[in-house]
Amino acid sequence: MTGDEILEHLEDERERLLETLDGLSDEQMLLPGVMGDWSVKDILAHLAMWEAELVKILWSAQQGQAPRSSYFSGVPIDEINENWRKLNTSRSLDHVLSDLRAVRKQTIRRLESFSDQDLNTPARFSWLKDGLLGEWIAEWTYQHESEHTTQIQQWREGLG
Repeated sequence: MTGDEILEHLEDERERLLETLDGLSDEQMLLPGVMGDWSVKDILAHLAMWEAELVKILWSAQQGQAPRSSYFSGVPIDEINENWRKLNTSRSLDHVLSDLRAVRKQTIRRLESFSDQDLNTPARFSWLKDGLLGEWIAEWTYQHESEHTTQIQQWREGLG
């Protein structure tokens, strides 16, 4: 997958997410129950936090270093998610939305610094084993966002 293709997917999936959020009031975005007891705000903060981790990983890769992020900490993913949820509880919805926009800009800036060869060469980055950086980026961004957008859509359908 080329960098341009990833950028297109990033744009398309973000548009889908924003369309899914369109028309929700701030109060609705704070209601629990979208995913377990998570609200839309919780999910958006979750997406922003994981994408921020990706930005750190991409920076490390650009520096030729093994990444240091929560993902590689040995802490179970569910525990990381819950810790981040607690961390973001007191943050305003506006702040979470701002973070979501800002981290995407950082992701794009980092992505654009990699060649298509960097994105598609197995073992280009030793910490990926035989994985591809392009696939890693896809999983951490638009594929992750798609999963949660679908959950929000289903929750909205249940609202009536």
